[in-house]
Amino acid sequence: MALVAAVVLAFIATACINYSGYMQKRELNNLPRIEKKNFFRTLKAFFTCIPWLEAQGLQFLGTFVHAIAAGLAPLSVVQPINTSGVLLLALLAITRLGEKASTIDWAGIGSIILGLILLGLSLRGGESAPLHFNPYFLWFLIILLFFISGTSFFTAFKKKDERTPVMIAIGNGVLLGLNAVLVKLAVNDLASKFWNESLGAALASPYIWMVLAISIVTLLLSQIALQRGKAIIVIPVIYGLSNLIPILIGVIALGEHFPTRGILILMRFGSILLILGGAVLLSLGKEEPAAASL
Repeated sequence: MALVAAVVLAFIATACINYSGYMQKRELNNLPRIEKKNFFRTLKAFFTCIPWLEAQGLQFLGTFVHAIAAGLAPLSVVQPINTSGVLLLALLAITRLGEKASTIDWAGIGSIILGLILLGLSLRGGESAPLHFNPYFLWFLIILLFFISGTSFFTAFKKKDERTPVMIAIGNGVLLGLNAVLVKLAVNDLASKFWNESLGAALASPYIWMVLAISIVTLLLSQIALQRGKAIIVIPVIYGLSNLIPILIGVIALGEHFPTRGILILMRFGSILLILGGAVLLSLGKEEPAAASL
């Protein structure tokens, strides 16, 4: 019964999250462009736009329902279902937003979707272990990924060409993946300080403020990427990398188990190559001008 409930909730969660992506892109076509000029006036326009706020609420609801589904069933069940939501977004982007994708774009999108499905299935061989890690090695990886993310943003905003939206999406996907890792560290740190010290010490955990800051930054950057690029391309890149990064760090630095069966090992390595390869393919594509109807 719990498994059936998890499957139903996973479908609801992915529908909410990806329909929210469509709603955000639809409203962003009517909202002022996010730039340095008139930045605070632009923020006011966003936070007084009821449909855009509804999209954020739907995103939060989907994330909350996903967390419940993940608690009721293995990630190997929930993850592939979540991936199916990207297909819903693609359908909405094509039929309702008038977006079109080139052959290379479809190859990249398909590669990311297939990679996410394999990633979810490979989790059958990688159950979570108690959290333990070498802090120096972990922070080396975190700083390295921050650098990769920053390089992607620098390239995007410096060149300002047709690949800018994808480069922003790549940097944002990496940041979101890192934030998922920091959330895990924050929960562990909060529990430890709350039981061993005090509530005040727990709330003073630097992880809380890092998670909050990154959440705000990634929300802003996702809107910038969606304003400048197609949802059908931007969202799969963000979705793919934000799912891949925490699993990679979990295995490499947080002591989580790697699959031990041959087919699951192939699935895990294949998922990594497909997701990264899909992001590379999409970064090579050229953004076409928006349709006149938009």
